Amino acid sequence: MVSVSPDKREVICVITLLLAAFALRILLFPLQGGQGDLNTYVSWFNTAAEQGGSFYSYLWSNPSTAWVDYPPFNVYIFWLFGSIAKALATYGVSAVAIVKLVPNIFDLAIAALIYFFVRKQLSFKLTLVTIGLYAFNPAVIFNAAIWGQFDAIYTFFLVLSLMLALKSKPELSAAAFALGILTKPQGIALLPLIAYLVIKKTGLKRLTLSILSFSATIFIVILPLEWSNPVTFLSRIYLGAYGNYQYTSINAFNFWGLFGLWIPDGGLNIIGWALFGTAAAFTMYFLHRRFKFSGQILAVFAAFMLFFSFFMLPTRIHERYLFPAISMLALMFPFIKRTRLIFAGLTCTLLVNQAYVLAYLNSGTFIAQGDPVVLVVSAFNLIMFMYASLLMWSEIKGKQLLKPELDINQKEPEGESKNEP
Repeated sequence: MVSVSPDKREVICVITLLLAAFALRILLFPLQGGQGDLNTYVSWFNTAAEQGGSFYSYLWSNPSTAWVDYPPFNVYIFWLFGSIAKALATYGVSAVAIVKLVPNIFDLAIAALIYFFVRKQLSFKLTLVTIGLYAFNPAVIFNAAIWGQFDAIYTFFLVLSLMLALKSKPELSAAAFALGILTKPQGIALLPLIAYLVIKKTGLKRLTLSILSFSATIFIVILPLEWSNPVTFLSRIYLGAYGNYQYTSINAFNFWGLFGLWIPDGGLNIIGWALFGTAAAFTMYFLHRRFKFSGQILAVFAAFMLFFSFFMLPTRIHERYLFPAISMLALMFPFIKRTRLIFAGLTCTLLVNQAYVLAYLNSGTFIAQGDPVVLVVSAFNLIMFMYASLLMWSEIKGKQLLKPELDINQKEPEGESKNEP
């Protein structure tokens, strides 16, 4: 891949686009978000700013009045922006605005990653379109700017991890992946792909170094917070969070949403994980079979399918867990024509899922079983999942339905200047 240095006009255009996306988000901050979630974030921000490394011990010592189930890397974010919020409070700046600011910064950082990933293969105009598809995506904007959720943070680290793995930088990829799951545990969905890429592109020796990098990152993050028994510390956070939500679907309009929301899952969680494991194995088989043909972009498709499968198949899934799939679809948009329908469809379903759930949460009521919106959106998501799976199966059979219009491994055709906006 040939390195192309963007000129000043290009940099100005990209920065202007990102600032416009940021300005739009700020204008949406006053809209009512997830009041319960935002109040919890404000409390955690204040606690982190005041308690620092004692964040968990302080909250766990007061279980009747405080709780926390977020992994440890969040504490650093809580501390930094909690300190900023306290400093700006004297100037009348709302703590909720600071909370909403955080995921929107990471949203635009994801857009910047998309720019660096696609720029060497696309004309500048198409690069801007690709960035805009993510930066101005209504489902993405709703998640961070209106609801105030933090899904953009772990998504940023997962996208970064994938890009570093594709660039044969496995140790850095492993560190970024560690930060992703130290922010939100659902990032684990990407593990088989990162491991495969590390082995495929750099070999077993670098895999060993990557495991060391992964472990060292976790150790460095948790050491200031818990040094006496880190295994018990992490188990309490991750297993506790998973055990608190023993329902088939926690407002996710997915496969289980077809049968109702907030239904105790009993042993169905085992079936859900078996379904996800099967889908993940099929996805990795697809990638292995077709990697030599269009490995780079098909690895992005595999990442999308892992995220999509994680949303659709296990139990105990929230409505927001589809969020990382949107970034993968935006990355593929200019390269694979058949993913554009999926991108449009899942943008709509994620937006409806989030907006519908938030409206009910803020009203203090639950969505009724058999709700027609839940059934229709869940069914549409299942159709999209089946369509994406069929694309993989057809690719395995050699039909090349996912063949890129422009191979991400190739230079852009001669005669098309990359430096001309």
